[in-house]
Amino acid sequence: MNKISTLSLILLIIFSCSEEVKENEEGKKENLIPLVVATEAQNKSFAHKIKVQGNVATNKDILLNSEMSGLITQMHVNSGNSVKKGQLILSMDESIINANISELKSQLEYANYMLGKQVDLFEKELGTELDKKTAENQVNSLEAKLKTLEVQKSKMNVIAPFSGIVDEVYAKTGQLVAPQMPILRLVNNTQVEIIASVSEKHFKNVKKGTELNVSFPNYDLESMNLKVKSVGNFIEPTNRTFTIRTEVNNNTSLMPNMLAEVEITDLKIDSGLVIPSKSILKNQNNNDYVWILKKSKKETYTVEQIFINTITSYNGEALIEENKSINAGTLIIESGARGITKKDIVRIK
Repeated sequence: MNKISTLSLILLIIFSCSEEVKENEEGKKENLIPLVVATEAQNKSFAHKIKVQGNVATNKDILLNSEMSGLITQMHVNSGNSVKKGQLILSMDESIINANISELKSQLEYANYMLGKQVDLFEKELGTELDKKTAENQVNSLEAKLKTLEVQKSKMNVIAPFSGIVDEVYAKTGQLVAPQMPILRLVNNTQVEIIASVSEKHFKNVKKGTELNVSFPNYDLESMNLKVKSVGNFIEPTNRTFTIRTEVNNNTSLMPNMLAEVEITDLKIDSGLVIPSKSILKNQNNNDYVWILKKSKKETYTVEQIFINTITSYNGEALIEENKSINAGTLIIESGARGITKKDIVRIK
């Protein structure tokens, strides 16, 4: 490179640097007064909500069993059938029980005949009281046995304990069943519960009647506005939660074990002092404070540091305790407050 080219390059670099400094200096002059975003404090209604995972459940979801062992002679329902409470589900072979009942009835007839004879003899003072009591005891014993067999016979027919839908049938005609073997699953989803576990720190704010919004993230279903039906009286030691329940009547779309998202309104007030959450800063002692603005000249404002007590925050807003320095309409720096000092003058962006 020749001397002329080298000199030209040096002059170009010097010129460029001087221009950059000039621009930066001009920029600083323009930005001597900090720009901030401000908003007004408001007296308004405020609600705080928490979200927890819930589960749909029903107490009418059972595996139906037989109380007696026996051979199925007929299944009266199939999967998907609607059944009414008391409707016959299955019948079992009753032949052995019927034979035993017939035998006992014959024995009871003879025992009653003998009892009559003993009573006649006792009244004629030809028999003893012991003989009469023995005959009476025999009759009572046979009657009790007969009653037991008749109860057992009634249990050879399985009936529906409540109205519902037969979800699945496990037993078949000709199969031997026993009390520990499920026959079918019977479900009634007309009335279901939504159960959720809530952290113990919210216990004092969640009560019977607390408002809920329940949605179903895995399903194309509308959310439901409900209320807490009951609050548990026990803290689960493994995860430090308590249980809440709500109820859905006349249900047509929810099934047991569906996942639910429960939004709980644990705090709701009609009127309170509300400011933006991001306007709240903390000092070295972890105390909350905000910067408020006071009109100075034309478009500039002085700042004042005000310490506050934050009650709670939700969805970008904070509810604070009443403060003599902050009222509805007080201008508060929402953003741009970091680095501000008490002596600063600012402009609103």
